[in-house]
Amino acid sequence: MSESMNVQTATLVLGQFSGATEVPLFNVPTSGGGITVQEVWAYQNGTGGSAITAGTAIGAKLVTMGTVATGGTPAVDGTVGSFAGTIVTAAGVVHKLTLSTPFVEAGKFIGFDQTAGTVAAGLTIQLAYVLGK
Repeated sequence: MSESMNVQTATLVLGQFSGATEVPLFNVPTSGGGITVQEVWAYQNGTGGSAITAGTAIGAKLVTMGTVATGGTPAVDGTVGSFAGTIVTAAGVVHKLTLSTPFVEAGKFIGFDQTAGTVAAGLTIQLAYVLGK
């Protein structure tokens, strides 16, 4: 008999983006004990149904961000992983994240941090994870 895991997926959508400010995209619920990210893929999501536009080469990573009680901006406090070098967001091109710290504590956010370039037409980030460590 083979072992199996209950792998969950989340689709995180980032619109057109250019800037150094981190953006929270996903909250790990305070109940449940955190998640372990298994793999992450990113690909261009188009421009709301219009023609897909290639962006510039971007430096990108997923970060962990702190908790907030009732609102506010969570601060960056770690890195889930980075996309190798710079990636080009273009139609049909997918990119895999290299994980560095896959466990994200309960109550924290997973956010997107762009270190260079411009996401011209939006980015879809596909996150696969399991509950717990």
